[in-house]
Amino acid sequence: MRVSLFFCVLAIAPIAFGQPGIKSSWAPSSVPFRALAVASTGSAIWACGTDESIAESNDGGAHWQLKHQTPDGNLLLNIQFANDRFGYAAGTGGLILTTQDGGETWTPHPGPNATILQISFADPDHGLIRTPDAMQFTADGGKSWSPVSTVNDPNALKTFPYTYSLAAIDPDHMAVMLKQGSAQYEPQEFLVTIDGGKSWQIVNVPNVTLYSFLPVGGNYWAVGTEVVGKDRPGGGHGVPVALYSSDGVNWTHSTNDLSACGPEMCVACTPQGCLSSNGTITDFFSQGTTYRTFLSDSKLTTKWAATNSAMCMVGSTLLCSELSAAEKPQEGDTPVPAVVAPGPLGVAPSSGPHCIFCQLDRMLVDPKAQGMFTVKLSLDIARDGTVTAAVVDGAPTPQIKSRIEQQAEQWLFEPYMKDGTRVNLKLNTKVQVAVIHPR
Repeated sequence: MRVSLFFCVLAIAPIAFGQPGIKSSWAPSSVPFRALAVASTGSAIWACGTDESIAESNDGGAHWQLKHQTPDGNLLLNIQFANDRFGYAAGTGGLILTTQDGGETWTPHPGPNATILQISFADPDHGLIRTPDAMQFTADGGKSWSPVSTVNDPNALKTFPYTYSLAAIDPDHMAVMLKQGSAQYEPQEFLVTIDGGKSWQIVNVPNVTLYSFLPVGGNYWAVGTEVVGKDRPGGGHGVPVALYSSDGVNWTHSTNDLSACGPEMCVACTPQGCLSSNGTITDFFSQGTTYRTFLSDSKLTTKWAATNSAMCMVGSTLLCSELSAAEKPQEGDTPVPAVVAPGPLGVAPSSGPHCIFCQLDRMLVDPKAQGMFTVKLSLDIARDGTVTAAVVDGAPTPQIKSRIEQQAEQWLFEPYMKDGTRVNLKLNTKVQVAVIHPR
């Protein structure tokens, strides 16, 4: 079977699952399901994934307690906490779960009959979601949903169809960072409400390219680069920038030290900080800038969460490592992975298996190859829609082959149905990548 893939570019009693303590090197973490997303709150790391599962670790991923699970249930693709008590998770089949007791119990809420690709809730009643076809918000905990629509630019979602990130900070304030394309370096604009969704407006921040947008400490934060000195001889140049706002309309430059963001820029931000290199988390969201370091790893992904002492990341498996406080950042020996948004709004699904997340770096770096390459990709897809094996044929170098396979192993599909039953699937397709030489 072939399919075209478009790359933009019930409470459960806790059960303990263990393994030897996590070391300073990356180690597999034996969470009792296939992890698809991670988050953290306080000293706890949370993972969600297959079989509608949620688990908590209080020792950096060495041991896990299962908090919620439905065998053969939906995939949970997202998990996050707005504060120490209130958290939420969402995924396929319109599934939304929330907790108001710090994750001890999780309660289902009504959602749309569609996969929830992105979600952000400010509190148990007010939140914003993105499905393949639409953006919607609720003010009553999901009992009713209303569409997000623009007022001052009705064509905005056609020009900027990629919902890069959603953020809800309180009952009145929700926002979306829209992109022209799926890659982090694409132009962006904000879609903002200041009246709880009664009206939405487009906001442009000039001279910036933003790589992350998220709620932290009751504010919106946007992180990326800014062009300065455009009027000087020779033109302008880009510098790291971090902006914050309480309403999404008026933005203030952070005065914290952003120098660590210079070499590779700060990308893949969470409330715990940003990846400023493959080896450093730089946190400038509070009063000053702090650094925590980890062992650089070629399998590093943009799905990561951290406490003060540990970090876990989701790839084809869940890996965890110790973190060390540092006075200055370190440079990683491999690149930071690129952030890629879900597919554009409103695109009809292709025939055959329907991809939920088939993200691939639009540009790969390799010293031994350069140009555009089309490679063959063979996938084994499990009955729950996760990829169990990915094999690339025709890659220009072994490093490119490995990189594409690593990313493809993280792809997710809607479970494929045959005669009303979920089945395993073999998929053969082709992907095109651009390869450039390192600087």
